[in-house]
Amino acid sequence: LQGDALYVLTQAGAPRRKLVKVDLTQGRVEGAPVVIAEPKDAVLEEFALTPTAIITAVRHGTHVTLRRHERGDSLGRPLPAPAPGTSFLAAAPAQDSEQLIIAFSSWTEPPRWLRLDGDQLSEVKLGVQGIPAGLPEVVVTEVDIPSHDGVRVPMTILHRKGLALDGRNPVLLEGYASYGMSISAHFSTDTMAWIERGGVAAYINPRGSGVHGDEWHRAGFKATKPNTWKDGIAGARYLIAKGYGSPRTMGITGGSAGGIFVGRAVTEAPDLFAAAIFEVGVLDALRAEESANGVTNISEFGSMKDPAEFKALLAMSTYHAIQDGKAYPGVLLVHGLNDPRVDVWHSAKTTARLQAAQAGLADARPALLRLDAHAGHGIGSTLTQRQAMSADTQS
Repeated sequence: LQGDALYVLTQAGAPRRKLVKVDLTQGRVEGAPVVIAEPKDAVLEEFALTPTAIITAVRHGTHVTLRRHERGDSLGRPLPAPAPGTSFLAAAPAQDSEQLIIAFSSWTEPPRWLRLDGDQLSEVKLGVQGIPAGLPEVVVTEVDIPSHDGVRVPMTILHRKGLALDGRNPVLLEGYASYGMSISAHFSTDTMAWIERGGVAAYINPRGSGVHGDEWHRAGFKATKPNTWKDGIAGARYLIAKGYGSPRTMGITGGSAGGIFVGRAVTEAPDLFAAAIFEVGVLDALRAEESANGVTNISEFGSMKDPAEFKALLAMSTYHAIQDGKAYPGVLLVHGLNDPRVDVWHSAKTTARLQAAQAGLADARPALLRLDAHAGHGIGSTLTQRQAMSADTQS
């Protein structure tokens, strides 16, 4: 809100989003003039107003950059950044000020805060430490890999400099891809510990994420949801083909709605993976609607009461895809007993189903259930809980 104008970020008729200016004396969004046009090759993520300009955050793959738009300038110009990474508008310290607080992070640099004043960035000292000493030099590779239908899917690969790509390295592929949410460039001490010990970390933004806007989200949504895990399978195959790892060393992980990503990749292409982490995952998509938080997710996944959406839910349900007599990767299912978003029975029944399906198989790998009586969906977990879980999952 600024004066008699309401600035509205919308994807109506603009899958990559645009900014319109609504005159509140007229009170109509329809026909409101466009002040920031929809980007042609990026996604408009957010914006902030200053007395003289509009500052926007624009996504290019896993990187988010800032642009300054003087009033009347729809295209804007790029603002400086410390390095390639993720810049987000964190706060406006004072009303009607040209100054904004910016949060910045990258794959190799922990979060820090900067003050943006016009075109100038300056450090804000908040007691946050810089890059920890002794970290290995990390190679960051951005690729667009072909999926099952030829569509190019963005993936970022991180590993220690000098690591031999001989197919023997442990690899952990992570994806989420629901609600239009995207993985951005970010620093993770867990990832650094993995890389330090010779692991490869890969982050993929399959269809269902918002990395290319609303159309990309809807290409992994309800009936099109299979693209999400098929894109993940394509990512694993690429990593194997390029020598980052092999089916003997390939791991895959996903959490919450990302349980669909990891669970269905593992059940559709079990031979590609040695291990999988299902973290507080949506694993019985058919029954999820009947849980306390189920109705809120119908708009994303569908309802079992609708025949067409029932078929889509069945296709994305890991529990129902498990087959008797089939060998699956070693699986660790992680859950908190007090999870209000995804009920713990998702992980419990899927563990039991995996164990029963592989009973008597000579090559059966373990299906382990890790429960925490003092945890929920992960939000609010203590540092001790998080570190203990990371040690278990990386092991």
